[in-house]
Amino acid sequence: METSSSIQDKIKELTSKLNEANQLYYKGERTLFSDFEFDAALKELEALEKQHPEFKHPDSPTQAVGKETPGNFARVAHKVPMLSIMNTYNETEVLEWERQLQGLISGEIEYVCEMKIDGVSMSLLYKDGKLARGLTRGDGEAGDDVTANIKTIKDIPRVLANAPSGELEIRGEVYMEHSAFEKLNEEMIAQNKPVYANPRNTAAGSLKLKDPKEAEKRNLRFFAYQLLSGPGFSGFKDFQDRHSDNLVVLKSFGFRVFEHFVKDSTQGVFETWGYFDGLRKNLPFDVDGMVVKVNSIAQQRDAGKTSKAPRWVIAYKFKAERVYSEVLSVDVQVGRTGKITPVANLSPVKLGGTIVKRATLHNFDEIKRLNLQIGDFVGVEKAGEIIPQILEVQVERRTADAKPIDEPEFCPVCGEKLLKEDVDLRCENLQCKAQLQGFLEYFVSRKVMEIDNLGQALIEMLLSKGLIKEVWDIYKLKKEELAALEGMGEKSAQTVIDGIEKSKGNSLERLIAALGIRHVGVNGAKILAKYFKTLDALAQATEEELIDINGIGEVIAKSIYNFFRTPLGEDWLKKIKEAGINTEYKGTSGTLFIGQTVVLTGTLPTLGREEAKEILEANGAKVSSSVSKKTSWVLAGENAGSKLEKARELGIPVYGEEWLSAALSHPAIELSIEN
Repeated sequence: METSSSIQDKIKELTSKLNEANQLYYKGERTLFSDFEFDAALKELEALEKQHPEFKHPDSPTQAVGKETPGNFARVAHKVPMLSIMNTYNETEVLEWERQLQGLISGEIEYVCEMKIDGVSMSLLYKDGKLARGLTRGDGEAGDDVTANIKTIKDIPRVLANAPSGELEIRGEVYMEHSAFEKLNEEMIAQNKPVYANPRNTAAGSLKLKDPKEAEKRNLRFFAYQLLSGPGFSGFKDFQDRHSDNLVVLKSFGFRVFEHFVKDSTQGVFETWGYFDGLRKNLPFDVDGMVVKVNSIAQQRDAGKTSKAPRWVIAYKFKAERVYSEVLSVDVQVGRTGKITPVANLSPVKLGGTIVKRATLHNFDEIKRLNLQIGDFVGVEKAGEIIPQILEVQVERRTADAKPIDEPEFCPVCGEKLLKEDVDLRCENLQCKAQLQGFLEYFVSRKVMEIDNLGQALIEMLLSKGLIKEVWDIYKLKKEELAALEGMGEKSAQTVIDGIEKSKGNSLERLIAALGIRHVGVNGAKILAKYFKTLDALAQATEEELIDINGIGEVIAKSIYNFFRTPLGEDWLKKIKEAGINTEYKGTSGTLFIGQTVVLTGTLPTLGREEAKEILEANGAKVSSSVSKKTSWVLAGENAGSKLEKARELGIPVYGEEWLSAALSHPAIELSIEN
């Protein structure tokens, strides 16, 4: 059992370590803890102080809103306190946050999900559209005036486009891209000076440089994430009622805004978190989680705040386990888009409950950045808890036997010369077996064109026999050709042909996803199909029009625009039409369930969950992931669990697949469902 003396010592130790970490963080020197370790230590200290307030130190970090320590700059009060954000690392805590919100807010809650840039918070004050001042967060009540340094950041407009009169405040994140950070460290090495720890710390230190010319050399960047106006701002003007609409306003002012998503449930929040977690390792800068905000400005006001943080926003942080292993060799893989990916073969090591033997290295620029050689010991983590990747090289353990890793000039599968695109090497030979095989498997998959019985083995056979040389050759296959293949027959061949014909009638969103445009997945394809309605309209869209679509963003917009202006994109548009594939969005085909919210639970007799969801949405229903008083009815199958029990407790109607089939077959029948 812990004694009072040991508890007092523990509080003293945690206070000292956390304060030291704060000071080093804002000096831009080094990091004592990972974000997860810092937050865990801070929570431990808070709990101990709550139990034993007599041992709390006056300078305890639990009393500070931010981690920043004062610098040699003028201290200026914020017009609106610049509070911290509550952190969480798991779904359970997000659900608990939502439960608390529901007790504070009336009506349904809509969430905005934004990537959390791992940088330094910044407040910008504009007067009559002109930049007047830039403040760091400081202690939340007042920050350092770093106006001279932030004026060197090219992403921050000196004068706003469509400038409103009066005052307004824009908040955002100052950060440093990997390339700028690496260049800076190369210069430090050349001057025999200590290198910087990471981009985040370096960005923080760069804002405190006394000479703006030196700050300008750091090539800092800026993303805007909040627009403030209202009482306290002279000549204030109320903008939009929703945060997501204010982000659009920020873009119209000339700011860069990271892609974001509006979700109506925590299930949507969790899906977006997974998307961002997978995206973050391919970004040219660091991110450390996702910020989730209540979209309604009125509801934000109703939720209020604590002394340290607003109640209407939470940071859902990424967490990763890191283990160490030896790199035995490096293989080169060719993906379905032609991207060349180096993969390290590791000495087997347990990570996240599985044995890891291989880890992605992303590209050869990443190998150079890591200074990785065969024989090195490396730190391995799982991106999104799925894909192992190397994030650290223990250079101090390198032996004389270590071997450099050479960047290939030719495709390891077809032998064609590789091309460099940004940081990636690519094989652009569409006849490359590895590229075409992977793309075809993706093309026919359930969530894309959904061609039944055309699986990996059959695709491999069709390629080897020369019956398919490009993806659109699928639609030229003949029954007799398939029937003549080993293991096939008349019946199996006909099943494949039927699946191919059926796929021609898919709605536009499946076809867009099937094109394999870089950065465009299934969800992005749905957004694009609903907006443009036809493939021709999408192909003719300008980059500016694409960027303005909620949920698309600059990176995706550029990729789409470029694709349809390549010879490949133009050729595919022609062949899609020649094959007789539908190029229009079918949208909502019925209004049977318009205005109704439906929840799926259990296993249905014949319908898969995704198929049932598509049927319901096609007939106007909104499919929700949780049962509430606003649920119209529940579609239940076998082994239905807590959702079914809750529906019965609330007196919500429950129906099965047989009832759904009858309702769809006889839409004129009165359904007797209370909305």
